[in-house]
Amino acid sequence: MQELRNGDTAIMLAQMQSGSVDAVITDPPYDELSPNWLDDLFRVVKPGGNVIMFCSPENQFFKPDEILFWIKTPSTKNFQKRCGRFVEMILVKRGEKGAFNPLHWSQMTGVYDDRLVLPPIHPYEKPLSLIERLIRIYTNPGAVVLDPFCGSGTTLVACMNLKRKAIGIEKDHSKYLLAQDRLLGLLPGRLKGE
Repeated sequence: MQELRNGDTAIMLAQMQSGSVDAVITDPPYDELSPNWLDDLFRVVKPGGNVIMFCSPENQFFKPDEILFWIKTPSTKNFQKRCGRFVEMILVKRGEKGAFNPLHWSQMTGVYDDRLVLPPIHPYEKPLSLIERLIRIYTNPGAVVLDPFCGSGTTLVACMNLKRKAIGIEKDHSKYLLAQDRLLGLLPGRLKGE
């Protein structure tokens, strides 16, 4: 069951029941989060559930229990106002009852350099392999995973591939439609092994 919702994350989170999801995995816009949004985000995770969130090093949304790193492909874009950044942090808040499934040691280094195989369909798209690794480590089969900024739906696809349920929220209608097409299999090569 993959559920995709089109609307404002802050409003939709406020309407969700407390403890209604097992984990959150998301890549939010780095400059648009309010403390109230974060309060609601932590409220909807079951007591003891995990929250995994991408962020820039300068803008950590909460004090994590673990910090992982994604080393992105170097690019020459957008260096007019500041130096480029090729590393994103992944904040992990581990709940007392949250899943932790050790994989082969090579998958547990905390520093990952996964790459997109196909040209991106979303400007901030993350590699499917990276999201699948996070899901394997921090959730169990059958878990409900929330991505409140689902963009092109990578987290939802990863959950579908790994037998987890997912709820995705996307405010931008065109990106919502893109994620919907992806989940319906209308975008060739975008479901498994991107």
